[in-house]
Amino acid sequence: MEPFQQQFVVVLEAGIANGGAFETVPAGKRAVVEHVSVNAIGVGAEKADYFITSTIGDNSTFREVPIVTKVGALGILGSHSFRAFAAPGTQFGGVIRRLDTAGKISATIVITGYYASVP
Repeated sequence: MEPFQQQFVVVLEAGIANGGAFETVPAGKRAVVEHVSVNAIGVGAEKADYFITSTIGDNSTFREVPIVTKVGALGILGSHSFRAFAAPGTQFGGVIRRLDTAGKISATIVITGYYASVP
């Protein structure tokens, strides 16, 4: 097992509804995601939805897992454990989706877990 702690910064400018930042899983490895945290600031950040996304089989079979958030003193905060996977050579990362695109949102999403060797 090779542990990782990857930071993804996602910035949505005014007028942009969706966006993300991604990392490719090394060949011969499977990413096992165990924890996620998010901190987001900006106009309408409390109305946006935050996810991690990963691909289970190939790049067309992705899944989005919502990140549970709340409004905090420093913006939107979320942190919790869960289990998700990403296959070798596919991508995983953080995603923001929103309907209110009036302002800029900036989010830092930290995903931790480990890479497991695939036989």
